[in-house]
Amino acid sequence: MKQAETISIGAGYYPDHWPRERWHEDINLMKEAGIKVLRLAELSWSFLEPREGEFDFAWLDDFIALASGEGLQIILSTPIEASPVWLRHKHPEVVRTDSFGRIHGDRGMHCHNNSDFIFYVNRIVTKMAKHYANNPAVIGWQIDNELRNVDCYCGECQVAFRNWLKDRYGFLGGLNDAWGTCFWSQVYHEWDEVTLPSADQLTISVSQKLDFTRFGSDSTVNHLNRQVDIIRSYAPHHFITHNMLGWYPKLNAYKLAEKLDFISWDCYPHVDGDNNIECFLHDHYRAVKGKGHWVMEQKNGYFNYSDYNLAIEPGLIRLWTYQDIARGSDGVMYYRWRSNKYSGEQNPNGLLRHDGTPRRPYYEVQQVTNELEKFGSELISTTVEAPVALIYSYDQMWAFEAHVQYKNFDHREHLLTYYRQLTRLGITADLVDPTADLSKYKMVIAPSMAMISDEIHANFTSYAENGGCLIIGARSGMKTWSNTTHEMAWPGLLGEMAGVAVDEFEVLPDKYANSITYNGKDYPVKVWLDMLDTKTAESLATYNEKFYAGRTAISKNNFGKGVVYYAGVMGNSELAYDLLADIAKERNLSVTLLPAGVYVSTRSNEACSYTFYININREPVHVILPEDGVDVIQEKKVSGEVGIEGLDVLIVKFSK
Repeated sequence: MKQAETISIGAGYYPDHWPRERWHEDINLMKEAGIKVLRLAELSWSFLEPREGEFDFAWLDDFIALASGEGLQIILSTPIEASPVWLRHKHPEVVRTDSFGRIHGDRGMHCHNNSDFIFYVNRIVTKMAKHYANNPAVIGWQIDNELRNVDCYCGECQVAFRNWLKDRYGFLGGLNDAWGTCFWSQVYHEWDEVTLPSADQLTISVSQKLDFTRFGSDSTVNHLNRQVDIIRSYAPHHFITHNMLGWYPKLNAYKLAEKLDFISWDCYPHVDGDNNIECFLHDHYRAVKGKGHWVMEQKNGYFNYSDYNLAIEPGLIRLWTYQDIARGSDGVMYYRWRSNKYSGEQNPNGLLRHDGTPRRPYYEVQQVTNELEKFGSELISTTVEAPVALIYSYDQMWAFEAHVQYKNFDHREHLLTYYRQLTRLGITADLVDPTADLSKYKMVIAPSMAMISDEIHANFTSYAENGGCLIIGARSGMKTWSNTTHEMAWPGLLGEMAGVAVDEFEVLPDKYANSITYNGKDYPVKVWLDMLDTKTAESLATYNEKFYAGRTAISKNNFGKGVVYYAGVMGNSELAYDLLADIAKERNLSVTLLPAGVYVSTRSNEACSYTFYININREPVHVILPEDGVDVIQEKKVSGEVGIEGLDVLIVKFSK
């Protein structure tokens, strides 16, 4: 795969939606805006195969020839999300079966284990790959579109689930032990007795629910990988990616990305959002492959699926684009080129209006592409500096969803509590799997790791023993990897490295709070409170109220060459900020004091670094630069205190 020469800016286009006589005008407008890449055909199966076995690529060939003649490059999509009517009429079972045994479709809800669906998917992908493998305009492929973990309960999924369980547990006794089927008299004696967690089941184990989610995710990964293998066999010189559906935690992105060249995602920020979730997802999808990612759909207008729609303020499209790039995106594709006229997406989310004339975002994109002409070719060779890892485990989220014990605990919100404080400190994190290589990080934060496998335990142990700094969050180390409580004192396998044992805990309703004292300051704490017995650890914070006043809430333990903190409390952002700030200082992590609403991240290579200051405030702010540099947009030297206008961006190049 050839390395891109600069940051790629593009859009999704639908030649099958517009008259041929319009194509040339659109292409000219794209050139004027600096658009260089187009994404095509992700929803075009019924045009590419209008009747079973009859393929028509002529219309797409004609458009690609016209666009490439004007210098545009093409990303083709496998058009699987929207299957043609003829296929669903002939094989209605390609649509998912719900837990009540009914064919129950929704957008993209195909059964990924259905043999007929697999046949037709493989055929259309093979036809497209053979046809476009040597087309010089095509640079890459997007597999399917915004894949989902399809919870299908059909007969083929039943068989596939049993086979998946046999591979995982080996024998029926292993499954019974892992799931704890002795409870509620659910012991299995034959594999045929093992079922999907469908609505007709009298008792559904939380371990069964977890494994069903794992199975569904793996089935989706297999669906993607079949297509990847076909395209690779014909076009190994093309890149292959997939556009993840924003914050969609039911599909394991680590596994999905294994065969991809890079991963992409679709970014739809709220105008009134605080920008943390978008940064969070960038930091996750970038870390999934440990390399630059793409935004395959960047919002540039109104939501198509929302209870309200705030107007896109001047500067936001440009700001969102630079936010993408600042957090590691090497390509930004806008959805869509022209506002859609049809069905459920008739809101004007497009660089052109419904009438085909440019909207204000069109000119902001034009501004971005003009600015990138100055420094994009050097920026493409840089990567994001992320000295901290935040553990982002799909299995943990699935386990909490399978067994919702307390409604006021949200695992994702708990992750965001730590993440938001990192961004306040100007520290960029990689959001990584707990089995990832942690050795390069100065600090690793592992909030609410309820389930701990032997592999995770070994990874955390190695990291801490060799000089790492590990922060373990409350409600950790309680369960096996099958989502059952183990017989060890909590935090289980993490106990030795943390140097503590959880004696008791309390889960508070919203109307109650306790408080702790940390570094001489009192903080109210809520939700989940662990009461710690210190073994080899020292106590850093103690509770102030109720019968456990004076008990340890936060501890620190020297372990090997490193240190392990156990933060046994939740529910206070300022506490999280102060704790992380203190630990960052101990670990010699660079902290940037930022005005509220300003986000900083740095992309660097061996020669230089680019630091991005993103101001999401509507008012101007000032930031203090760490050293003299060059404002690459204004092309002038800057130093000391520098102003940034509201909804504006400052990008400073520092030489090494």
